[in-house]
Amino acid sequence: MGSASCVMVMVMVVVMVKGLSMDAEAAGSLVPFQYTRRSVLDQKGRYVVMWAPREKDIIFEVQVATKGYVGLGFSSNGGMKGADIVLGWVDDSGKVFLHDRHATGYAVPVIDESQDVTLLGGYQNDTHTVVRFSRPWTTCDTLSDLQLADETVKLIWAFSSEDPKDEMTMKKHSERGTKSVLLQSPELVFPTPGGDVKAWDLLSPNVSLPNDLPTLYWCSVVKIPPLASKAQAIGVIPLIEEKNVQHVHHILVYECHVPESARHFEKWVGVPGLQCYGPNMPVSWTYCGTPVFTWGIGGEGDLYPENVGLPLGEENGGATYFLKEIHYDNPDLKQDIVDASGLRVLYTETPREYDAGVLTIGHSISPLLVVPPGTHWLTVGICHPDCTQQGLPEGGVKVFEVLLHSHMLGSKMKIRQVRQNQELQPLVRDLNYDFNYQHSRSVNNVSILPGDILILECEYDSTTRDFTTFGGFGTEEEMCLAFLTYYPRSPLAVCFSMPHIKDILEGVGVDDTYDNRVQIGSGRGHGSDINEEAEAVAAASLLSGETTLQTKNLALSNVYFRMVAKAPDKYHNQTLHKILNDRNTWGDNLLTATLQDKIINDLQVAKCMKRDGILSGVPEIFLYPGFIPLDPPAENCGDGTF
Repeated sequence: MGSASCVMVMVMVVVMVKGLSMDAEAAGSLVPFQYTRRSVLDQKGRYVVMWAPREKDIIFEVQVATKGYVGLGFSSNGGMKGADIVLGWVDDSGKVFLHDRHATGYAVPVIDESQDVTLLGGYQNDTHTVVRFSRPWTTCDTLSDLQLADETVKLIWAFSSEDPKDEMTMKKHSERGTKSVLLQSPELVFPTPGGDVKAWDLLSPNVSLPNDLPTLYWCSVVKIPPLASKAQAIGVIPLIEEKNVQHVHHILVYECHVPESARHFEKWVGVPGLQCYGPNMPVSWTYCGTPVFTWGIGGEGDLYPENVGLPLGEENGGATYFLKEIHYDNPDLKQDIVDASGLRVLYTETPREYDAGVLTIGHSISPLLVVPPGTHWLTVGICHPDCTQQGLPEGGVKVFEVLLHSHMLGSKMKIRQVRQNQELQPLVRDLNYDFNYQHSRSVNNVSILPGDILILECEYDSTTRDFTTFGGFGTEEEMCLAFLTYYPRSPLAVCFSMPHIKDILEGVGVDDTYDNRVQIGSGRGHGSDINEEAEAVAAASLLSGETTLQTKNLALSNVYFRMVAKAPDKYHNQTLHKILNDRNTWGDNLLTATLQDKIINDLQVAKCMKRDGILSGVPEIFLYPGFIPLDPPAENCGDGTF
C-alpha cells in the first residue's frame, strides 16, 4: 500500500511465487535489477543485502542462508526497541510473506497499522531465502517508521532457521547483528593500479603501541615518489591490518609547507616516527597543518570525481613532503600490539581539469570544548565570513566530499551554511552519527562562496558518563571537525573557532583566577623558529636507533591545573580542573544552561589559516552570527514506485 495515502489499516502482503533451486532459472523468478550497493552483514557471509537508492524510494534485496524467516531493520542507535523492521519468509508452498513492523522491546515485532513497504518478489531454495522489496525514504508513519535520509543508519539484521507458525508466533532469531551504512552514498569502485594509475603506499613501519597508554598519536614524515610530470592524487584506500582494526582509529596525512622544504624535511624521511604533539615533536613538523588525505574508523576510502585530482609536488601547486598521523586506540591496554597499517594513495600523471583542496572546519582542538556529564550538549565551530571572503576565489569552490569527525560522545553533526544573512540547506547532516563508522559522504558539488558562513554543530550524548569530557586527542576526549574536499584548489586550509576562556569561567561561576595569562591552545599550528642543527642531530639519532623516545599522556585539559580560582569564596584556591570535574558543579541546572548558552552565543575566538600560515584581516574575537534560519522542511510522505 502506498504510504502517501496514510491509510491506517493492517495489511499482510502475500505474493505467490514458485520455489526454485538457486540456478539461472531460479534467479529469473525475480526480474533482473541493477543494484548500486552491496554489503555482507555478518562475518560468515550468510546475510547479504543489496540496495539501490532512487529519488523517492529505495530498493532492497536480502539473500540469506536460511530456510526460515529473515529480518532487516533500520535503527538510529542499533537497539531493538523502537527499530523499524521488515520481516519476511517463504513457506513450503512458495508463498512469500512480508510485513512492515516495529519493535517495542525484546519481543516479536508488532505489525504496523500502515504498511509502507512493497513486496517485489522472492523465492526459497535448498539453502537460501531471497526477498526483494521497496520502501519510500519518507513515510507518513512517523510513529513506527524510521525516516531514511543521507545520514548514518544502523541496519539490524536477523534470521531464524524456522518460518513463523503465524504472523505473531515465531521462535527467537538464531543470529542477529548490526552494521552502520550510508544508504545514499555510491559504491566506491577503485581503479586497479597500472597504466596511468599508480599507487603510493604510506604504511606504518611496525609501530609498537605503548602497553600503558590508551591513546597514541604517531607521526612520521613521508616524501612523494619520483614524478615524470604533474601528478594528482585521485583516490585513497585504507590498508588496515585485520588484527588491528579495533586499534586504528583514524589516519590523517598533512601537507607540509615551508620555504626550502627539503632543507627541513628531507632529514626526517625514513625516520620511523615519534609521538605527535609531544615535547619531542620537531618544530618543523608544525608546518604540516593541512590534512589532505583523511580516513576514519569504518571508512571505505575516497575516490575523486573524474575531472578532479589533488596535486602532488610543490612545483605543481601541491606539497612534496607530508606528515602522516595515525591515531591508535587501546583502551583495554592490550599488550605488545604492533601495527603496520596505512593508506594507499592512487595517483595519475594524466592531467585532470581541476586541482582539489581540503578545508577543515569546526571547533579548535582545545580543552575549551567542555561537555558536562549526564546530559545532551551542543558545541559549535564557526568559520567566520571574513575567512571565506579572503581565502576563497571570486567564483567560490564546489564541495564534493565531506568527512565528519567526532569521538565517542558524538551523536549528531550538522554543517549549517549561511549566505547573505540567509541560512541555506545544510551542507551535510547526520543525526545518527556513529563513532565507529566514519565514512566520507559524497555531496553534489555544493558551492561555497566568498563571505559564506559555515557552522559545524556537534551534539554530544554524555548521559552515561559521570565525569566531565574535554576537547583533546584521546578517544575519551572530544573533537568537532569536518573535512571538506573541494575544487578548484584555494589557499584556505583551516577555519576554526572556540569559546573564550572568560565564558567558561563565568559559565561555571568563577569570578576571578590568580593567573589570567594562561594560554589555552591545541598544540597544532605553525611554529616559528626552526633549529636546523638540533633537528639534524635528533633525526640522525633516531635513524641510527641511538635514541628511544618516551611516550606520555597528552591530555590538553591538564592546563586547567594551572588555573586557580580567587573568587567566589566557595571556589577559593581550587583549580579549575577540580571545579570542572566536580559533579556538584553540574548539579545546578541553571548554571549548566548558562554555560551552554555562553559557549554558543557569546564570544568566539577565530582561527583562519592558509596552507602556509595565518590569514590576516579576520577578527580574532566575534559573536555568534545572526541570520534568518532555514524554514523547517514541509512534510513529504513519498510514493515511490517500482
